[in-house]
Amino acid sequence: MLEAIAIYVAAGLLAGFVSGLFGVGGAFTMTPALIIALPLQGIVDDQVMHLTAGTALAVMATTSIYVAVLRFRVGDLHLPLMFRFVPFIAAGALGGALIGDALPGLVLKIIFIGFVGLAIVRGVFQQPKATTAGGGDFAAIQGPRLWGYGTVTGITGALLGPGPAVIIMPYLRTAHYPMPVVAATCSALAGLLGAAAATGYVFGGFNEIGLPSLSLGYLYLPAFGGLAVGALAGSPFGVRASHRLSDKFLHRAFIGYLTFIFAVTLTQFG
Repeated sequence: MLEAIAIYVAAGLLAGFVSGLFGVGGAFTMTPALIIALPLQGIVDDQVMHLTAGTALAVMATTSIYVAVLRFRVGDLHLPLMFRFVPFIAAGALGGALIGDALPGLVLKIIFIGFVGLAIVRGVFQQPKATTAGGGDFAAIQGPRLWGYGTVTGITGALLGPGPAVIIMPYLRTAHYPMPVVAATCSALAGLLGAAAATGYVFGGFNEIGLPSLSLGYLYLPAFGGLAVGALAGSPFGVRASHRLSDKFLHRAFIGYLTFIFAVTLTQFG
């Protein structure tokens, strides 16, 4: 148990830092740690992935909401910008929940990889210059592109678990929003999406037989506690770093993060 808790706390620290830095939620960082640590606690293989998803999403929601509050306090969170995405993400998440059983896993992975690949290409070849701190072209965030990016974010979030930053951040960058504002917006949206998805995993696991005694549906409480402690401790450092690093460096670092996600997702085919 102590070895597993140490893994959770360490992974949580890294996930919190990345979440504070980019607003990504950190679920991709926590997932490998859960896959490694849950079997160490005697959890059988056929329960690992469901518990991993439910627990990572719950921590993502907690961390992202905390980061959004921190960002709001320093003036990064632009509420009208965030609320512009909410109805489309909600509609996409609902659609994702309804079609999740109908689409093969391979199709979902291909769709997700396609969007991540497009985001990487756009980030490399279209490097917008942000305006002043807190600036951006709010009028550009509307119409079919808003509907498309918001809806796809909701669908992929409900089905595959990535934070909104993976899809929405490149879109906001083309509207000349600086990285701290983009990270704040994505953190708030990740908190809402993660909370809804985690709730689904909690209720979805209530009738499952053989889950660990310290679980709430597919939410494994010891892992949640260790990851959350680490993530909440690491988040403020990510927020501070985002204000000390240049906008250009943060943009390039995020492209590197997307490339990592792209590579990891490719390895899951088969």
